[in-house]
Order: sequence, then structure tokens, then C-alpha cells
Amino acid sequence: MLGRIIDISTGISKDTPVYEGDPEPLIEKVSSLEKDGFVVSRVSIGTHTGTHVDAPSHIFGGGKTVDKLLPESFMGKAVLLDMSSGEGCITDHDLEKSYIQFADEKDIDILLIKTENYSPSSKVLVSDRMLATSAGMWIFEHGFQVVGVDTLSVDVESSLPNHHLFLSHGINIVEYLHLFGVVESVYYFICLPLKIIGCDGAPARAILLDSSFFE
Repeated sequence: MLGRIIDISTGISKDTPVYEGDPEPLIEKVSSLEKDGFVVSRVSIGTHTGTHVDAPSHIFGGGKTVDKLLPESFMGKAVLLDMSSGEGCITDHDLEKSYIQFADEKDIDILLIKTENYSPSSKVLVSDRMLATSAGMWIFEHGFQVVGVDTLSVDVESSLPNHHLFLSHGINIVEYLHLFGVVESVYYFICLPLKIIGCDGAPARAILLDSSFFE
């Protein structure tokens, strides 16, 4: 047995929040059982809708597109830090204080940050628990290869310093995870973005395997 599987993907519907200025999701049926004997729908979304991966080409001309990112680079041992109790931007000091309890864990390449950003009951997005630039530098200096957040961006600043830092150093970005109800712990993380050729990002399905996976 692989242990308990936890789906941490934010689903996509017409009500899914998107980053300001991004296309609103549109899902419409183009055939029906009654008329055609089968159902097919047309889906129109931005590439950064729901849980999604940012490719380097999102901000760099000539950067890797999402289909060029290796699937295995989105898999591995992860630590989830619960930062929901604080206020304001998440800083390097916040991360250090929370991470210290996991400092002796081996082979952790993935950092997931929970802010209670999303509630399935209220669907309210909280924007003040975003990563400050100092937090991005802390993540880079600690050698993480994947950063996952439950907010719509890894940046609080419009100049996107964390995007530039991470994607210029091969650190994968996963945004808008659904971490509501998931406890702070060590997990095995799997995230597979859609293989959209030549694209700047793609929606993804992300799951966690609980600690029994390591037993």
C-alpha cells in the first residue's frame, strides 16, 4: 500500500478565482446525450488556472516551456509548513522558525506553504500571506527544487522577484494548491502539469502521500 492519498488540487470551474487580468474559466457543452448520444464540452481557460505550474517561459524570453519540464522534477519528499497563524507577508524569519522542527529530515527537495488561503465553504482568497522577497531568498539558499503555495502567486510584489529567482535557477513553481485541512508534516509530493506544447504554464493535478509511504 502507498498510504493515504491526499488530493491537493484546486478544481477548475466557472467560479474558480484567477489572477487579476487572467481569462475567466468557461466550460460549455458542445454535444449532448439527447442529441448526439455522447457529451463533449469545450473548455476555455488561462494556462494559470486552478492548481498550475509556471514554466520559465512565463517570464523569460526563450525560457523552457511547460512541456520541457521533466515529470520527475515535480516528485519527491516534501515538507508542508503551516503559515496560517501569522499576519502579513511571509518572511525568511517566519520560514526559518517554522522549518526548524524539520531540520533533521533528510532528502527534502520540496517546500509547500499553507496559508489557509482557500476555504471550500467561503471560497475567499486571502492575499496578505504571500511570500516576501526575503522568503524567496531563504527558499533558494536552502536548496529546494520545488515551491508550492496555496496562493495565486509566489510573489507579493508586482515585479515578481521570486518568480525570477526561482525560474532562473531551475526551481519549479506550483501555485494555487488546495491545502485546506492538510496538516503540517512530511509527505511525498507528486504534481503532473498538462503537457501543452510550447506553453508558459499548465494546470496540474497534485497529490500527497502521507508518512506511511516512507515506512
